[in-house]
Amino acid sequence: MTTRLLIFVLLTATCLTSFSQTKLYFPNLTRISIDTTFKAFFSYDKNFTRIINKPCYSLGKKDPLFCEDNSLGVWTVVAKFKNENIKDSVNIIYSQGLSDDPEFEIITKTSKLISRFSCVEFYINGSGTIYTSGHVNNMYNRRRKFQIQNDTILEIKQPYNFVGLKGKTLKAITLYKDKIGNETVAQIPKDYEIEILLADGTTKDFDRDYNFLVKTDFGLVGWLRLTNDDIYGTVLEELYYAGD
Repeated sequence: MTTRLLIFVLLTATCLTSFSQTKLYFPNLTRISIDTTFKAFFSYDKNFTRIINKPCYSLGKKDPLFCEDNSLGVWTVVAKFKNENIKDSVNIIYSQGLSDDPEFEIITKTSKLISRFSCVEFYINGSGTIYTSGHVNNMYNRRRKFQIQNDTILEIKQPYNFVGLKGKTLKAITLYKDKIGNETVAQIPKDYEIEILLADGTTKDFDRDYNFLVKTDFGLVGWLRLTNDDIYGTVLEELYYAGD
């Protein structure tokens, strides 16, 4: 095999491997790339969605979503969505945010904001069910589910949020039997392997979680309680607040 052919085969294999690592959670939806910088994409049902995928400054000046061509406040008009459960079509837009905090928004034809989603993966099916994912303005990749109902969007609450982070502790920590109380499950030293299984989102400041269910390398499970000083990666390097 010639050197040139070998390089081509290796590059092709790398591209295919990279593409295959992006799992299609909803194979019935079509996916398009929105922003290569943050690897943001939009998945949708073709029967209920009309793709636009244009920056706001490329629209006609009479369009309510038009904006001036400058680096500040520019957004992408991703699509229009309409099904039988909503009175009128809604616009789905995307922006990188003012401080690199990617977000999708759903707004009306008159540019009234219905809801904002901090995420880089946005899925919407024909029934108006929305799924979001991405490590944006939160401490881990938080997956969420929403439902469009007329002119409102309701979140489908989960009993816990899945975290699934593994790493070594950056300092000694204590695991407790409950989220409150003093009964201890384990005292964990620094540089000890743990896995953060779940987050309890009932006590939050914005999207900052403070109670995490943790499994030790041995297999014990207990609650880790964070303080305000711990939300910036002081307990586990992989667990940090991604935001302002």
